Amino acid sequence: MTKNNTSLSNQELRELVPSAFATTQSKRVSNKYTFISTSTVLEDMNKLGWEPFNASQRKSRKSQDAMFTKHMIRLRNGDVGKIGDSIPEVVLTNSHDGRNAFTLHAGLFRMVCSNGLVIADTTFEQVKIKHQWYNFDEIRKIMDNMLEVVPKVITQVNKLNSISLNEEQQIDFASKALLTRYPKGNEVLNVEDLLSPVRQSDRGNDLWKIFNVVQEKLIKGGLVFNDKKEKMQKLRPIINIDRRIDVNKKLWELTEAYV
Repeated sequence: MTKNNTSLSNQELRELVPSAFATTQSKRVSNKYTFISTSTVLEDMNKLGWEPFNASQRKSRKSQDAMFTKHMIRLRNGDVGKIGDSIPEVVLTNSHDGRNAFTLHAGLFRMVCSNGLVIADTTFEQVKIKHQWYNFDEIRKIMDNMLEVVPKVITQVNKLNSISLNEEQQIDFASKALLTRYPKGNEVLNVEDLLSPVRQSDRGNDLWKIFNVVQEKLIKGGLVFNDKKEKMQKLRPIINIDRRIDVNKKLWELTEAYV
């Protein structure tokens, strides 16, 4: 669930990511595990002006695992201005099953397509926080560092806006972008379809528009194509949290390589 203009309420968060409000760790975790609920981190980030606008969690086969599974929450700060048609975000992931530390990524939320980007580690290196080391001063320092990255992201987006790709370069970009989701290639998806804008405002040959058009289709899906049996299919969105972040970051790295 994503909200464009208003943050998610506490009740909405509880419904979307119940695992973020766990009151104890999974029974599978050893006694050495230090439990810090994601809700505690969210409360501290709220004190620093960061509010949740998007939340999801990994599907669990067993209902008892739903309270401990990995979840992702995207937060924004009202004091941070827009970057063109996008809003800077912090992307938080965590779980209470002992498999993940708190991880923070830099992101952008593009208003026109309600789509979230995740910025590659080359621009802002992801931060992992061990549960046993967590405290408010640490999260405040990390968020201050995040704010210092915003001008760098603005500069990078401006560069992408200023670079034009000819038709051959666009095909090359889309072909490489396809490999971020399908490392072994995909014989049924048409590269030119990836480059076809969903909306009129995304038409153009600058790298920023091309990146957004391709990224939206690869992440959110919806692209209609014929499979090997000549049956009409629709590309599914990437739901898995880790894969969504991974493909997003690889797409950003690919785009930076054209700067």
